Amino acid sequence: MGKDPEKLSFSRQDLRKATKFVEGDYTGINPRSFYRKLKRGVEEVQNEHGFKYNVDGNQDEDLDISSEDVGEKTGMVQGRMRATSEWVEIGMGSLEYRPYGPHGALGVIISVTLLVRGLASSSIPLIIVGVIAGAASGYGYSQKERDSFPIIRQDMIRTLMTGEVSERTTEARNQTRTDIFANMSVVFAGDSFVAVDSGALNTLDWTFRRELVNQIRQWNNEVVDAEQQKVAVEDGFVWQLKGWGDRDVQSHRGTIEGFQTKLVRNAPFHYRMRYTELLEKQLAPGTQDGLDRDRQNLRAELEQLAEDINVYVEREGLEHTSNVTGSSPNEDPQLNPDVSDDNSANEDNPALDGESDNTQR
Repeated sequence: MGKDPEKLSFSRQDLRKATKFVEGDYTGINPRSFYRKLKRGVEEVQNEHGFKYNVDGNQDEDLDISSEDVGEKTGMVQGRMRATSEWVEIGMGSLEYRPYGPHGALGVIISVTLLVRGLASSSIPLIIVGVIAGAASGYGYSQKERDSFPIIRQDMIRTLMTGEVSERTTEARNQTRTDIFANMSVVFAGDSFVAVDSGALNTLDWTFRRELVNQIRQWNNEVVDAEQQKVAVEDGFVWQLKGWGDRDVQSHRGTIEGFQTKLVRNAPFHYRMRYTELLEKQLAPGTQDGLDRDRQNLRAELEQLAEDINVYVEREGLEHTSNVTGSSPNEDPQLNPDVSDDNSANEDNPALDGESDNTQR
């Protein structure tokens, strides 16, 4: 919609904090071809709803190949990619609230008014009505129940490519060709995040919606680092009484979306993780088991992606190293990102050197 693509920025240390990460070392591969293959691989991941991920990342913005003219054409390569799934409902969270809090608060005000008028006029009927109304209102105000709200999940895959790149001339079939090849380390990281489904707020009772909005305010204060990002959280009799002027579902949805934009959608990564942990505590045990299974599927996707990339490198990496003739005399080297690289040749077949789980709780 006319918006410039976001510049991805995350480090190896960031990815090592992920729920799951897989690392691979790859030798003798064209980095641009590698980036395109990786993007296609992520885009082809499917689930029961079809293609799962929308990929953020392009060669112009997120693949950087810098030239260093020291003796021969060499340089550094760094590339990033991020893929996010659609939000899907995973279960229900629950909160305790006062379903008749506003009603009880208003009833207390009315009963006190009746008592005052009854005492002022010595009207026994008004006093009796005031006492009964006050007792009923106090009882209603004190009642607490639990209700449920929908929680949704989004999966995210992030990859980081870093390494050294060199421009070389190869001979094959009596032809000389200049191309670039890189020795790269690649980290594949996966995470799942959760949020409140604000689209389903119209199915909730208005007194419970207010409690949910208030709870998200409290969660915001637990997640954010800076004091200026914290907000006031009201509670008690006066807050319940204000409920009569705070019943609009669109207003509640806007408030929740405002907080979740700050905590999830446009949030620092550690905000997402903290908010996810807080919301997961609201899930029933069976739902939590399902979320764990979903994360196992995400780990399997990462491992399959890394395996597919490994097969690709074994097939497409630099071949016939004895034919390398040295640096190119070409004054317009392939290290220039605008030069096409559709026919890269092959060299090494390294396997993944390690895999690790790193779960934050």
